[in-house]
Amino acid sequence: MSASAPAPEGEGVATAVKHALGWLVLGNAVGLYLSILLLDPSLQIAAWTYGRWVPVHLNAQLYGWTSLPLVAWLLFMYEVSSSRAARWAAPAVWAWTAALALGALHWLNGETGGKIFLDWKDGALWAFVAALVLLWSVLAVAWKQRAGGWSKLRWRVSLGGLVGLAMVPAAIILTASPATYPPVDHTTGGPTGSSLLGSSLIVVGLMLLLPRAVAGIGKGKAGWGTWAYFGFCWVFFGIAEAVGGTHFDWWQNVSLLLMPPWAWLLARDWSGFEWPAGSRVWRTAMFGWWGLLVLTGYLMYFPWILDRIKFTQGLVAHSHLAMAGFTTSFCALLTVILTGKRLGGPVTVGVWHLAVVAMIVTLAAMGWREGAGPSWMLKNPTWREWGLMVRCACGVAMLSVSCVWLTQWKTR
Repeated sequence: MSASAPAPEGEGVATAVKHALGWLVLGNAVGLYLSILLLDPSLQIAAWTYGRWVPVHLNAQLYGWTSLPLVAWLLFMYEVSSSRAARWAAPAVWAWTAALALGALHWLNGETGGKIFLDWKDGALWAFVAALVLLWSVLAVAWKQRAGGWSKLRWRVSLGGLVGLAMVPAAIILTASPATYPPVDHTTGGPTGSSLLGSSLIVVGLMLLLPRAVAGIGKGKAGWGTWAYFGFCWVFFGIAEAVGGTHFDWWQNVSLLLMPPWAWLLARDWSGFEWPAGSRVWRTAMFGWWGLLVLTGYLMYFPWILDRIKFTQGLVAHSHLAMAGFTTSFCALLTVILTGKRLGGPVTVGVWHLAVVAMIVTLAAMGWREGAGPSWMLKNPTWREWGLMVRCACGVAMLSVSCVWLTQWKTR
């Protein structure tokens, strides 16, 4: 089914989408370079080691490709293009990109707080905080001018959104500090099941909100049972997070067991909306990756599985399932909905997903073998060399596709 095209997105939304695709290209290029370094470490560039490139790759994908479509979504929902703040929308996006670029230089020079995805430190941290404050100011000005004509419910939700977003700069400063750290499963060194549940519920909330904010016609099929279950999951998260524990404790395992039902609940809810043309392929891919993500995430948390793969390519495989599979599909869907433009044709979309599947299967197989014993660290077995070459080939394919997407988008 197709709905009417969304309203003109404005310069801010268009700029955010272009920057997001640009960061996707850069993040993929760095990822390919990391794959090459695993095969031939002699190709290292000066003091910019593998360890210094890793945060550049991760943060380009999270704060660039993943976050900027959400920034575009905010600019769209607060109707910034129709407000006095319209001329500041694009500069706010550029400030975001500038802060991320400054962060990349910091990380390459070894200046980092040491937390994965929270590497912000010193000048890069304050540049990013300034970008967040500028974006919030743009949204606040637009809300003050436009909210008077909105429904009472939308007025309240948008105000609550502004209040929540106002806390983000302080939250970034606090969580990026080496003095603070979330609960950790001391038997694995990784997050607890409840922490994973909490982060996943944020994604669930976004997926419940998306069609109601921008999809168009329809009311969805999330009845009172779905919303009650959403509230129950948050309550369970709060209790389990306060109690803590390890993956040997039942409440931490149940935390992850609460996630698989969302694969069906969300797909059922979304079937009640009409969607723009060109979005179906990304919706299908997104739910396919989402179902696989929550299922494998639960299975991997079992002690006898996690203890074997936690320091191997197995976790890298799951990260690619999350970012290259689910998150990329979600962000691509969001860009289609916000702009009314298709992202990629059948060939590039197919190549992307085939490359992601090949990479995930290869990395998972490598991780399982690596977890069987440390002998692979003492020599380069043939299976590992072939695995790394497949990883590079997949990286080439994904980088090529992202370049095509960016080039095609700029010429439209």
